[in-house]
Amino acid sequence: MPFHRTILIVDDNEINRLNLRLLLKEQYQVIEAGDVLTADDVLSSHRVDLLVLDLALPPEPDNPQIGMAYLKRLQQDSPETPIVVITGHDERELAQQAMALGASDFFGKPFNPDEVYEAIDRGITLFSSQLREQELKHALQIHVNHQLLGESAAMQALRLQIGNISSTPSSVLIRGETGSGKELVANQLHLQSSRFKAPFIAINCAAMSEEHLENELFGHEKGAFSSAEKRKLGWFERASGGTLFLDEISSLPRAIQAKLLRVLEHGEFSRLGGESMIRCDVRLFCSTTEDLEALVRNNAFRDDLYYRINVLEINVPPLRNHLEDLPMLCDSIRLRKSALCGRQVEGFSDAVMEQMARYSWPGNVRELENVIERAVVLANSPIVETLPSLDHAANTSLTHDALEQWFSLLPDSGIRADKALSKFEKRLLQEALKRNQYIKARAGRWLGFGDRSKDKMRYLCDKYDLFPEGETDGQTDG
Repeated sequence: MPFHRTILIVDDNEINRLNLRLLLKEQYQVIEAGDVLTADDVLSSHRVDLLVLDLALPPEPDNPQIGMAYLKRLQQDSPETPIVVITGHDERELAQQAMALGASDFFGKPFNPDEVYEAIDRGITLFSSQLREQELKHALQIHVNHQLLGESAAMQALRLQIGNISSTPSSVLIRGETGSGKELVANQLHLQSSRFKAPFIAINCAAMSEEHLENELFGHEKGAFSSAEKRKLGWFERASGGTLFLDEISSLPRAIQAKLLRVLEHGEFSRLGGESMIRCDVRLFCSTTEDLEALVRNNAFRDDLYYRINVLEINVPPLRNHLEDLPMLCDSIRLRKSALCGRQVEGFSDAVMEQMARYSWPGNVRELENVIERAVVLANSPIVETLPSLDHAANTSLTHDALEQWFSLLPDSGIRADKALSKFEKRLLQEALKRNQYIKARAGRWLGFGDRSKDKMRYLCDKYDLFPEGETDGQTDG
């Protein structure tokens, strides 16, 4: 459903206003003013998308210069608001003068409906195009500059920490929940370092197979394998002098862990199929949502590599810990999504903002972007009044009741928390596998593991010796 744009008609003739209102009311919300003072009051209290201005206004209805003077003032006060002027059909020179002062179009009296519609449509289209261009430029400027938005204590502390360690040569481990902005932090570290003019390359380790990932990181020589028709440079060479960001480092296969360790210790590596060592100068940032220490204890991650990548550490706060930044984040995301989707969403109602402030945001800023984009696309008015996607009260209540029931069964003598949690995790994995035909990748997605589903499930199934008959890694699962 298209938005109902608001049009202000400024004309002292009631019949003219009535005729225009009847012509426009199906497509637009129409507000009327009979003189300049009333028009000023309307503009100060309403959002107006286009103004229709009769040049013959009181106190001198026979003097079009009254309307001209008001047109000139409107252009100074609200240059973004398109103005369509009303003239007589024999007053072409007057219409051209108005256009020179900034009017977007004109139509004459008596009214020809086609002329009225065309002039107003052109004005609205021009306005929408200009507004979208401005908002897109502003929103993308924020996005391109990789700004960490927020004035909360948590975000100020994060920016301070980034500033303190960005200029060092040390590796940085960035921890945080999914969608909290770990790559954005890595980019800020790079931009504030002396390497800012060199490449910043981000790789998701969980999104590739072992063979593909090794090839992407280190490259290959011609003939290294059947399809290697020419030499390929890996990301370590392409990022030379700059920064390489390895997202979800916990998913890195052990064979590649050993090769990465050599790069960090000696600053050199070899391409696949190559014999000579290649020197590289790359600063490494890594991120994880996993408990790396637990992976080290379970021999799933090399301890020597762990100490190499965890020289400095940054913890990115989840969105629920800085909800006071919501208005600023929502405004920035709304601008960008509105511009990219070609919509004119101007904000959120107080009720919607309160709803978002009550939500826990398990998917963090990434989830916030998803919710806002959906709201922008589905909005049928400039102000978003409802967010059905955040109607989570039933789920919250259900979770609360289940927890209360479990707590009520705990013995007074106490429990072993580690065993209880392990038992719960194992039972949850069994349920996930059962519900998903024992396909690990699908079960991992059901559990919310996202891109790293298969590797995460393989690790957890190994941990709990879950290899029931019929279980599969999901190699054929698309």
